Amino acid sequence: MVSEEDLIRTVATAYGNGWRQVKLYFMCGLPTETDDDVLQIADMATKVIAKGREVSGKNDIRCTVSIGGFVPKPHTPFQWAPQLSAEETDARLEKLREKIRGDKKYGRSIGFRYHDGKPGIVEGLLSRGDRRVGAVIRAVYEDGGRFDGWREHFSYDRWMECAERALPQFGLDLDWYTTRERTYEEVLPWDHLDSGLDKDWLWEDWQDSLDETEVEDCRWTPCFDCGVCPQMQTEIQIGPTGRKLLPLSVK
Repeated sequence: MVSEEDLIRTVATAYGNGWRQVKLYFMCGLPTETDDDVLQIADMATKVIAKGREVSGKNDIRCTVSIGGFVPKPHTPFQWAPQLSAEETDARLEKLREKIRGDKKYGRSIGFRYHDGKPGIVEGLLSRGDRRVGAVIRAVYEDGGRFDGWREHFSYDRWMECAERALPQFGLDLDWYTTRERTYEEVLPWDHLDSGLDKDWLWEDWQDSLDETEVEDCRWTPCFDCGVCPQMQTEIQIGPTGRKLLPLSVK
């Protein structure tokens, strides 16, 4: 786990060696996240700039904050998590932008780049959808949807309209696939696919995350029995330095 102290120490090294700008990447909408959690990103950016000015002795120090909405994915501990709605994501990002712009001392030195919450909702529908989502995809295609991964071709309204037409025949709606929390008992559309990770272990990791319990690195602890090492014949190799061995090395 990378701590704030680790980050500040790293950027201090970069700025001290002549760098003038760093870019930090964040996600908005992680489980249990609050507005205050997101606003602390602005606080971190100001600390980065302050440290950069301190170690470099210069004022032309910049920090760019890049942030997008979090989308839960299959075969991860967050596969049961509810996704933040597009409206909630946008509102949270707007608060962050306002805080950065309102900072008289550091605001002009902080760049802010973000992706609104709309594409994330479509991504959430597709990433945790089942066969019935195929009706939505077909409806989008028949309505003229092409190359939706490109911003200039993406139409959120088209996806929403097609979802509203296609999903009711199954007694479902968009929220059922995106903003709804799953239970342990629910059969997930990808349960028949084996990624190597044990579903019970993923659930335990999901519960640990809700309790804010940090899971140690299994290279230094007894096996957590996640399912990968024995099932996929994976062997963790550690060198004399304690670092993971690389497959190739140059002398």
